[in-house]
Amino acid sequence: MDRLTPLQTFVAVVRAGSFTAAAAALSMPRSTVSLHIKTLEQTLGTRLLKRSTRSLSLTEDGQVLFDRAEDGLRTLTGAMDMVRNRPDRLSGLIRLTAPADFPTTPIARAVTAFRRQHPAVRFRVLLTNTALDLIGDDVDIALRIGSGGGGGARIERRLAPVAWHFCASPDWLDRNALPSGPAQITDFIAPPPGLRAFLERVVLAGRKLPAGAIIADNQLMARDLVLAGAGIGLLPAGLCTDLIGAGRLHLLWPDLITAAPPLNLTFASRADITHRVRAFADVLAGEFR
Repeated sequence: MDRLTPLQTFVAVVRAGSFTAAAAALSMPRSTVSLHIKTLEQTLGTRLLKRSTRSLSLTEDGQVLFDRAEDGLRTLTGAMDMVRNRPDRLSGLIRLTAPADFPTTPIARAVTAFRRQHPAVRFRVLLTNTALDLIGDDVDIALRIGSGGGGGARIERRLAPVAWHFCASPDWLDRNALPSGPAQITDFIAPPPGLRAFLERVVLAGRKLPAGAIIADNQLMARDLVLAGAGIGLLPAGLCTDLIGAGRLHLLWPDLITAAPPLNLTFASRADITHRVRAFADVLAGEFR
């Protein structure tokens, strides 16, 4: 009896949040998804999901199974892929996208390491702040902060939280009195409207950012403006943590940051995801552990 497919289906339903979304992600009819869940519950002799017309949640037994099955399936899939993905079998093109101002060092390390093992694999790296449609724009993997963005069904693999920090340079602090909080900043290096809304909603739990003396639609530019003493900025940790440690920037109001949105490795949930993409995803994920 095939026990793996019902378990994989169960994990997909929990991740997707509904039978319909899981069916799309798995490229199978919704009725088949329901049958797999029913089979698994009958096999285990317990109910795993609480279902209503509007919501789906885990029972206590379902939570126990999901907590163990998710990591177990990932390990099993990885072991199977290691057998499938021998160096002589991996070739072709991998298309990867990430935000235009995302730190590129982890991507460069992953691509370099992967090509040393699989020299027949080629890459196209697209750095853009446009949330590309993974299927429509023919993209294999996307690095994204937070969930969603872009069209089409998706599978999201959480890699690491992305912290944000208010920062100022020693020069700016020497020339200006420190405001009592962000609302009093007059020299704010502001993000573009879309990122501003995301930061206010997710990172600052609804607090509003001040108007910008300078609006920078690129976080590398925002960081350089803060370093130059142009004002105070709200920067991702990857662009400022080392500078804070070196004393080139100062951390301000750390208690105001209430959440660190996740960095997700996102790829299209289509049946023809290639072995090379799965193998590279594991290498790339390893750069963020």
